[in-house]
Amino acid sequence: MKKSSLFAIVLVLLLGGESSALNTRGKAVMRSALLPGWGQIHLGHETRGLVFVGVDLATWAGVGLSYLEGVFKRDDYTWLASSQAGIFVEGRSRDFLDDLSNFDSSTEYNDYVHRLARYYYPDDPEAQRKYYETHARYGDDAWDWSSEEARVTFARHLQDSRQWFRRSLYIAAFALVNRVVSIIDVSLLKEADTGMYTSLNFPDRRDFSSFRFVVGARF
Repeated sequence: MKKSSLFAIVLVLLLGGESSALNTRGKAVMRSALLPGWGQIHLGHETRGLVFVGVDLATWAGVGLSYLEGVFKRDDYTWLASSQAGIFVEGRSRDFLDDLSNFDSSTEYNDYVHRLARYYYPDDPEAQRKYYETHARYGDDAWDWSSEEARVTFARHLQDSRQWFRRSLYIAAFALVNRVVSIIDVSLLKEADTGMYTSLNFPDRRDFSSFRFVVGARF
């Protein structure tokens, strides 16, 4: 079956009339699966549904804004690396970016790698050489920061970017939770008549001089 045909069937099931094979509750659940709160509105709980819709919209707005902040910070540290360290960092690994933020130059970093090689293989010069060649940064991977301040600023923008990207993922996870809660909530709801309602009852059936009158709204 083609995807377009399957999509058309889903739309018919969601938006079709009473002759649809799905009952009202089933349609409400499917609506809330697509948009939190839509199912509640379908069952007549408009205020309840609008709360879920509002939370969903606010959550995805938070995802977008956090992601954009991450992109802006990434642009900042990318520009700093190219202008102040003479290296392009697009597509570089996380470890490489960490090394770039921790060492003033690739020469300093290579000295550190050389010390590690001697530490790991104190009696094996050949192993030291292989370790150094595997981990050293040279050629297109070489850098030299113009100042320590530039390197520190790069490190700050790098961490800020990562934090904003992580935050966007956390907020997106909350959006998923809101969707699941909406689905569970609508599966337990009954179709309701919205609007104002009143009720009159007598708490003490032996004394009709006492009564309770309630005015409320269903949502």
